[in-house]
Amino acid sequence: MIVVMNGTNSSKFWTIAREHEKLADAMHYAIGVAFVLIMLISTLGNGGVMYVFIRTRNLRTPNYFLVSALCLGDFLMSTLGMPMFITSCFFTRWILGRVGCLVYGTLMTFLGLSQITLLASIAFTRYRYVVNNCSIDTLVAKIVVIMCYLYAFIFSLAPLFGWSRPVVEPIGTSCGPNWAGTEPRDVSYNLTIFVLCFFVPLSIITFSYFMIYLKIKRKRIHKKTDGYENHVTVTILLMIVAFLLSWSPYAALAMYVIITKNSTMHLALSSVPVVLAKTAPLWNPYIYFVRDRRFNKECEKLLPIFKKLGIFESHRTEQHEWHQMGDTSSTNVPLCEHEKQKTVADLKKARTF
Repeated sequence: MIVVMNGTNSSKFWTIAREHEKLADAMHYAIGVAFVLIMLISTLGNGGVMYVFIRTRNLRTPNYFLVSALCLGDFLMSTLGMPMFITSCFFTRWILGRVGCLVYGTLMTFLGLSQITLLASIAFTRYRYVVNNCSIDTLVAKIVVIMCYLYAFIFSLAPLFGWSRPVVEPIGTSCGPNWAGTEPRDVSYNLTIFVLCFFVPLSIITFSYFMIYLKIKRKRIHKKTDGYENHVTVTILLMIVAFLLSWSPYAALAMYVIITKNSTMHLALSSVPVVLAKTAPLWNPYIYFVRDRRFNKECEKLLPIFKKLGIFESHRTEQHEWHQMGDTSSTNVPLCEHEKQKTVADLKKARTF
């Protein structure tokens, strides 16, 4: 039988769900086996990205730093969150108790919120670079990552201090926010999470890529570097799309439950978005492996086994100047277009003396 946390009675933390609400054991086993494979592939990919980033000095640019922060979150999901979920799947119920549910729910909420916040930050920096020709340096990228983590940390930790509380989800083998809670603390927390941690980042992403689209549409690509910048922009867009495809069904289900207060949906149907959301750590590293040629080249040196597995190809015939997200590694100073023009003018003036 599955257990569900009871948010209305603190003295009775667990209540027993009706027997017919439990998924078939075979379904739990199938999900467990599938996620063992997903965990291994995700850990290998995200671990590979971080390993190459750490070992390769010339990859320590603002863009790669932000992407590696994304992969770190995915790596933690794969190595810390998935084993707890998989273990419960093979027991066909949540077996880690109240403390385990609090830890798992808090950890996965933190990682999920930090991912979408980082994606919004990456999209906005791409917008600033492509549209306004303004770049950031590595120090600013580090500050952005810290601020994204802090933002996610505040909202994920709030339930531990009484603002709502993680509960066992309908699938019975994982924990998450209490979307079906009717108490003011649950409703207020859920709405706050949706507005500030989902709709606001999603709005930033939408605005950024709409402005990038307009810029690219008006601009004729006349240099290789322009074409490459568009390639980078599309790569990041694919990462955002993969994240949203994984999480949007879960967000839609949660919003439906919040608005309608209907938590009696068919269990198999309501479990699909939960399972799909847990595949989010799988996509980012392989999108980067496949599309980023410079990263491919470094991977071929440090991780030749990936090439043997056919995960990436080395594109030796195409050499591109590196300008990803305003790579300012040579000066380590963020510059906008008017500042660059001023610098060039100063240099020309200096030559006349």
